[in-house]
Amino acid sequence: MVLRSLVEVSKVIETLVHIPRYAVEGVAGSYLVYGSTEGGVYSAYAINLETGVKKLVASEVHMLIEVHESSSKVVFLRDVSKGFELSKVYAYDIETGEDITVSEGIEPQRIAGLAFDGVRVAWSGATKTGAGIYLADIAKGTVEKIAETKGREFVTDVNERYIVGFGHLVGNPFSTELLIVDTLTSAQEVFTPKEGSSNFHPKLCGTKLLFASNFEDGDKMRLYSLDLSTREVERVKFKYSDLENYEPTEFVDFGWMADGRVWAIGKKKGNSKLFIDGRSLGPDTGFVSSAASYRNKFYITHSSLRTPPKILAVDIDSGATDILIDNPLPHEIAERLGEIKFVEVESFDGLKIPTYVLESRVSPKPGPTVVYPHGGPWSEVANSWTPIVAALAALGYHVVAPNFRGSTGYGEKFRLMDIGDPGGADMEDVAAARGWAVKHGLARDSDVSIVGYSYGGYTTLMQLTTRPRLWKCGVAGAPVADWEMMYELADRYFKTFQEVLFAGKKTLFKERSPITYVENLESPLCIVQPQNDSRTPIQPVLDFINKLVARGKTFELHVLPDIGHTVSLSNEALAKFLMYAAVFLARCYSS
Repeated sequence: MVLRSLVEVSKVIETLVHIPRYAVEGVAGSYLVYGSTEGGVYSAYAINLETGVKKLVASEVHMLIEVHESSSKVVFLRDVSKGFELSKVYAYDIETGEDITVSEGIEPQRIAGLAFDGVRVAWSGATKTGAGIYLADIAKGTVEKIAETKGREFVTDVNERYIVGFGHLVGNPFSTELLIVDTLTSAQEVFTPKEGSSNFHPKLCGTKLLFASNFEDGDKMRLYSLDLSTREVERVKFKYSDLENYEPTEFVDFGWMADGRVWAIGKKKGNSKLFIDGRSLGPDTGFVSSAASYRNKFYITHSSLRTPPKILAVDIDSGATDILIDNPLPHEIAERLGEIKFVEVESFDGLKIPTYVLESRVSPKPGPTVVYPHGGPWSEVANSWTPIVAALAALGYHVVAPNFRGSTGYGEKFRLMDIGDPGGADMEDVAAARGWAVKHGLARDSDVSIVGYSYGGYTTLMQLTTRPRLWKCGVAGAPVADWEMMYELADRYFKTFQEVLFAGKKTLFKERSPITYVENLESPLCIVQPQNDSRTPIQPVLDFINKLVARGKTFELHVLPDIGHTVSLSNEALAKFLMYAAVFLARCYSS
């Protein structure tokens, strides 16, 4: 049954948010560097793979961390703006303890891509007025802006000659091109093997470039190498056939090994696996989200919807797998989480919507059910640890998480379906997931609510204002309330994001904004909004609230002070969001 006691709710949430999140970032010398919330906020740690000694590298790190096997330095971002995601680049030497401000003299920026080759640091950064690519030399203490860009480019690698990345570089929202910058001449080149194709995450190895592309198969990604001296493109050939037989739709990550072999994490139907030279290694189910190699082992982060992230060591030769950092699910949470199901929900036009379901073991069927649309929209709910989903199930709600059109993980054609149509057919997909839950006996027609964060928060507002009678209630975390105002408030990065998402159709901003339909709200609504959010700013939300007040609508608003958009970086911030959501849901379901 749904937990209604404030003490019980608080206990479940407190337990859940203190389950660490882990991400392997790479190997620096003999140190495995990983990010984790084990100290309460996302920070960088290093563990000596020879001695087992662990140390804190940097606290309160903002997401991007880069290392290189040839250096003992760790490069990372730190938000210097209380959550507005204006960052500076820093480095820390694990061996000497030296702290370095890499971006000295450069104004804080929104940084979307970061790369480090042991000496040079490159990144793509954006401000309100512009964007560019920057190059720093740690040894020389120099930093310079070497290229002007449009604002949504992602630097992924650097060496003594090149900086490479990818982005929407030719003005086509349906294609993604590679960016190659010659650091000796500052010349920029946009490269694509085929006009209109999608190309991602280039990695350097001397004068060769490894990248993922769909130019030969419009739906599935394949790995290719580009010879930078001849511009010849070849599909990567593997010694083993496991990867080819697996037929991944996308890649979580990939790279070169020291001996020239290629490793990759292939993704398919919400699960992912590690492959080395085409050979499958490690767990067969669940989700491998990051990996790094050291000598004869690969270190991976692995989780599922029911099992929190842990770091595993996989022997490359034997395939044996050991736990380096364990992270068991507390018994009091495990006993409340039920079965994981993967289903395909038929939408209004016959399109199959891949959907994950996590049942609650403590509630009957049919019983209280939450539809959880993910953020992004270019993201997904996979078979990986998702604290909000786990918390809802532990609190007594069956969770239905549709990967609506526009989600990643199900082919490039599926991902591109949302471009030019956000707030359109994707909303029909979410409504279809609700219908599936009722039709298949998971929920009663009167007992389905909706909870989402970021684009999922936007989806919540759109559902409650354009399909008001479908939902018992809704929780919108950090939502988009007004695309027009959000565009005016955005920096160069997020202006470009909206231009790509809407395929340049700015006339759709008003039509696809929840504030346009505010008078339709019928069901109780809870909004949880970070005060310092620069992705989905607070001002449009306050305007939305003022319109609710003027019309006498039922709602509650909670503002998280001095917090930015990404609440998952802090246990305290995540706990606040979950507590507000849980107490609100419990009250709605008790009435």
